[in-house]
Amino acid sequence: MLQGLLIAAIVIGGLYLAQEVLLPLAVAILLSFVLTPPMLVLQRIKVPRVLAVVVVVAVAFSILGGLGWLISHEATKLAGNLPSYRWTLSQKIDLVRETTAESQVLKKAGDVLAELESQLDKPAEVEGTKPGQVEVTEEDAEREPIPVEIRVPEPTGLDLYRSIAGKVLPPLMTAGIVLLFVVFILLEREDLRDRIIRLFGGSDLQRATSTMNEAAKRLSGYFLRQVLVNAAYGIFIGIALGAVGMPSPVAWGILAMMMRFVPYVGSYIAAAIPVLIAAAIDPGWSLVLIVIALFVVGEFTMGQIVEPLVYGRGTGVTPVAVIVSQVFWTWLWGPVGLIIATPITVCLAVLGRHVQGLSFFDVLLGDRPALSPAQGFYRHALIGDAANATYKAELALKDQSLLTYLDDVALGGLGIAERDLARGALEDEQTEQIAETVAEILENLDEYEPKRWFSRLRRHLEMVGAEPAKDDEPVDEPETEDAQVVDSKDFRPGWSVDTPVLCIAGRNGLDKAAALTLGRALEKRGLKASVLGPDTLSPGMIESLSETKAKLVCLSYLGFGGGPVEIRYMVRRLRRILPDGTMILVAYWNQENEGEAEAERKLLDVVNADGYANTLHEAVRFCEDAATKKPPSGSEESAQANAAPKTVPAA
Repeated sequence: MLQGLLIAAIVIGGLYLAQEVLLPLAVAILLSFVLTPPMLVLQRIKVPRVLAVVVVVAVAFSILGGLGWLISHEATKLAGNLPSYRWTLSQKIDLVRETTAESQVLKKAGDVLAELESQLDKPAEVEGTKPGQVEVTEEDAEREPIPVEIRVPEPTGLDLYRSIAGKVLPPLMTAGIVLLFVVFILLEREDLRDRIIRLFGGSDLQRATSTMNEAAKRLSGYFLRQVLVNAAYGIFIGIALGAVGMPSPVAWGILAMMMRFVPYVGSYIAAAIPVLIAAAIDPGWSLVLIVIALFVVGEFTMGQIVEPLVYGRGTGVTPVAVIVSQVFWTWLWGPVGLIIATPITVCLAVLGRHVQGLSFFDVLLGDRPALSPAQGFYRHALIGDAANATYKAELALKDQSLLTYLDDVALGGLGIAERDLARGALEDEQTEQIAETVAEILENLDEYEPKRWFSRLRRHLEMVGAEPAKDDEPVDEPETEDAQVVDSKDFRPGWSVDTPVLCIAGRNGLDKAAALTLGRALEKRGLKASVLGPDTLSPGMIESLSETKAKLVCLSYLGFGGGPVEIRYMVRRLRRILPDGTMILVAYWNQENEGEAEAERKLLDVVNADGYANTLHEAVRFCEDAATKKPPSGSEESAQANAAPKTVPAA
C-alpha cells in the first residue's frame, strides 16, 4: 500500500514538474490520433508517407491558427464595444436589485458590515480622550506631510520588444513543440507502436499486435468523431447567435466547440459569456432567453441524438471517472488540462482494455462492471441485500430467461461462496444468511413478469449494421424457456401428487440455496417441488423420508465435500429408506473448474444414482423427462409403467 502511494506521488510530481514538456506531448498524441485516419487515406491513394504527413499537419495547424486569429480578432472587436454596453447592464443590475424580495435585507446587512469595517479601521483610542477623538502631540502638529511623486520612465524600444516577446513567444514555443511532436509521431508511427508492443506484450506478440492495432483504430476513430461533432456544435451555435443579432458570433462558436470537450458542463460554461453580453446589449430579457434556449437545445440535440448515433454505446468511461479526471488534470495542467482531460481518460481506458500491462486503467476508468453478475450476486447475498439483488435480477431478466439467470448468475455466485467456505473464509452463520437472502430474492421474483418488448427493440437497434448470425448460432429468445410449462395431463402415473419432487441440501446452507433455485425453476415449469435443509439427511431425521409421496429426490451439492464416497453412501441410504420407484438425482453444481471433469465421471461410476446434473438446465430437463416421458406402447417397460417409473439415463 505504501509502495503504491509512493509511486503515485512520484508520478504526479513528475507530471507537475515536467508539464512544460509533457503537456505539449499529450496534446501532440491526441492530435496524432485525429490526424492518423486522413493520413492513412492519403497513403492508400499512393501519396508518399512524408508528403502525407506534411499535408495533414499543414492543414490541421492552418485550421488551428485560423481559429486562433478569429478568436483574437473577435475578442478585440468585442473589447472595443464593451463601454457601450455598460449603461444597459447597469440598468439591469439596478432593476434586479429593486425587484428582489431580499434587497432590503441585503442592503441592511451591507450597511452593518460597512459600519463594522469603519470601526476596525479607526486608530486605537488613548486613555483620557473622548470616543472618536485621537490624541495629537505637538511634534505631530509641527510636522508637515512630505509630497511623494512616482515617475515611471518611458519604455525604450528594447523594453517594448521584450514585453511583446514575453507574451507572444511562450505560446509560439508551445505550438512549435506540439508541431514537432506531431510530425515525428506520425512519421515514426510504426516504430513507436512496435516499441509499445514490445514493452507491454512481448511474451505474446500476436495478441499484443492485434489488441494494439484495435486500440489505435478505436482511439483514432473516436477522437476524429469527437472533433467533428464538436465542430458541428460550434458551427450551429455560431450561425444561430449571428442570426439572432449577437455580436462576435464566430468567437462564441469557437468557444462552444472548445468547451464541449469538457463533458456535462462545458457547453453551459461556454454559454455564460454570451448570456452576459446578451443581457448587456438588449434592454429587455428576450435575447437572454433566446441565447440560453439555443445552448440548451443544441446540447440536448448533440448529447441525446447525434452522439448516440455517432459514438454507439458511449465512450467506455464511467461518469465518475470523467469528473475526477477533469478535476485532476485541471489542477495539474490548468485550463488546457481541462480541455484534454476527457480524451486522455478515454485513451487510458481503451489502452487498459486492450493492453494487458495497463489493465488497471480499465478497472479504474472503464464503464464495464467491476464485478461479474455472479460475483455481484454473491456480494449482495453475503451482506443480506436482497433488494438490490432483486433489482439487478429484474434488469437481467429483460434480456434472458429466469432459468438462464438462475443457472449462470445465482448458481455461479453460490459456487464462489462454496470456494470461500472451502478455504475457511465463511462462517456457518454467513452461509445461513446467504440461504435466507437467496430465498428472499426468489420470493421477490416470484410474480415478476419482465416487459421484453423494450429489450427486443433495443437489441434490434444494437444489431443494426452488425454481422448476421450464422445458421448454427443459437438465437437468444429469453421468453421461450420460461414459457414451456409441463401440462399435468402429461404426467406419468403417480406424479400428480402435491409435491412430486423433493430438493434436499447435501451439507450446508449454500447447498440449500442451490436447492431453492432448482425448486423455483421447477415450479416455474409446472412441477411442484419442496426444498428441505441438510438436517433432513441427519441420522435422526432421514427415516422420515420413508413416508414421502415424492417421485423424485434431488440431492443438491455445491462441492464434493467428502468426495464421491460420501455422496455414494448417502444415495445408498436413501435407496433403503425411500419408497420403491422413487428416483434419485444428484445435482453437483460446481461448473467453474474444467479440470474436475474426470472427477465428475468417477462420481457417475460410483454413486449409482438415477441421474446426474451439473447445471440447472440439465436438472430441469431430467425432472421433466422423468415426469412426462412414457415407454413405447407394447414393450415390457410399458406393462410395468404403473408399477415403477422408468429410470432416466444420466444427463
